[in-house]
Amino acid sequence: MRTGGCQEKKRPWRGATMLAMLFLLLVWSASLSSSALGQEPGSVRETTSQTVRPKMGLPDLIKLALKHNPGLSAIRKEVDVADQRILAAKGEHFGRINIEVSDFTYGPDNLPLTMKSLVVEQGRIVRDGAGEHNNNLFSFGGSITIPLYTGGRITTQIQLQELGKQLAGHQVAHTQDELIFNVTSVYYNILKIQDFIRATQKSKEQLGEAKRVVHQRFKVGKSAKVDTLKVNTRLAAVEQLLIRFLNAQKVLYGVLEILLGREAGPSQVTISGDLQTASHLPLEHSDLQAVQQQALQRRPELAAAKKEFEMQEKKIRISFAEHLPTVTVRGQVQGITGDNSALFAQEFAGIFLSVPLFAGGTIEAKVSQERIRYAKLRNELTQRTLKVTQEVQSAYLNTLEAQQRIVAAQAALDEAKEVLRIEAMKVQEGKSIIENLLDAQTAQLQAEQNYSAGVADYHIQLMALKKAIGMIEVEG
Repeated sequence: MRTGGCQEKKRPWRGATMLAMLFLLLVWSASLSSSALGQEPGSVRETTSQTVRPKMGLPDLIKLALKHNPGLSAIRKEVDVADQRILAAKGEHFGRINIEVSDFTYGPDNLPLTMKSLVVEQGRIVRDGAGEHNNNLFSFGGSITIPLYTGGRITTQIQLQELGKQLAGHQVAHTQDELIFNVTSVYYNILKIQDFIRATQKSKEQLGEAKRVVHQRFKVGKSAKVDTLKVNTRLAAVEQLLIRFLNAQKVLYGVLEILLGREAGPSQVTISGDLQTASHLPLEHSDLQAVQQQALQRRPELAAAKKEFEMQEKKIRISFAEHLPTVTVRGQVQGITGDNSALFAQEFAGIFLSVPLFAGGTIEAKVSQERIRYAKLRNELTQRTLKVTQEVQSAYLNTLEAQQRIVAAQAALDEAKEVLRIEAMKVQEGKSIIENLLDAQTAQLQAEQNYSAGVADYHIQLMALKKAIGMIEVEG
């Protein structure tokens, strides 16, 4: 009996022990799985909660901008609007069919004479309805109108709207070119700023090393206190420059987000690419005049101006068509009945000729107005043609200049690196003053920035040249 009592007292302790062992086993298995993944247990949630920003190159960014940019989407809607205008213009050929229904109620004190109830048979009044009036008069009927000849107005209007659709297409192409150029410009400016940041951080590290060397030399009496102050001053200037570049990078990413159709804020993408490995092949177009002639055939803005010129010719014809007669077929059926009247029906059909004899000079004024606009558009077309040739020349020369800058900047960068290496060795050996090292470091930083700026500007100017020629290809 005593033994059984002892066993009954130990059972609760055994249950608690089993629960504790199970809990420890679960904790150990969780820590084991996290360590197998190379992570600490507390870092699992933190890693999964972070969003990975995709790295995108220039082609991916262009595709994304063409798909989501709201400005381009708005311009594309103009093509749909032009389609509906064409349908509306073609609908004028089919005429009009109308149905009219009316119901009038009059008081006894204001009944017109026509409201007197009459019964007419074979042209004779059978019952004049004296003293009887129709307080309610109901009318219903329908009419049809079909134009046979309008002086070419409808046909010309259709041609005008078709030209308007082509104009909208050229405007879409122009907007696409502008968007692609803007995305390209921001992309290479971001790469340039990234190179600036890397070069500035490297310069900061070099100045930190110089500060350490100067401080050691100052301890042993081989350097003056002013040398340390000079290094600190230069280091502070580089740190401020780094802050400015980091802020400029954020601004450029914000501009890129807007071009991609997103709100400006923390960037959702990361730029992939490197100016150091970017290809800068020689300029393919060697003949400036040939390039200018090619631009006159391909520029979407110039093509849009030509379409506006053609549309104005159609508008002159439409205005002049108001001088010409119109021929239409009309038919109408109408029935009238009242409280005290039988149904009275009438119908007619015929061909109508309308000849404008006098309109107070309004038609002549409209034609003159359209002709003046025609002359204005002709001058604007000439001005745009001259502007296109000037833009091609400017983009061509800027591209050549940027290409030459790359060669000069590369040579200057190689020399600056060598000078900095020599001056750093001299300072280590105590054979040079600190000013020479700081000047060499500043020269290298400037040379690196000049080279990165030259490569970025070359690619931007190359895209500007393609835009000026009208050679930007849109994929998809």
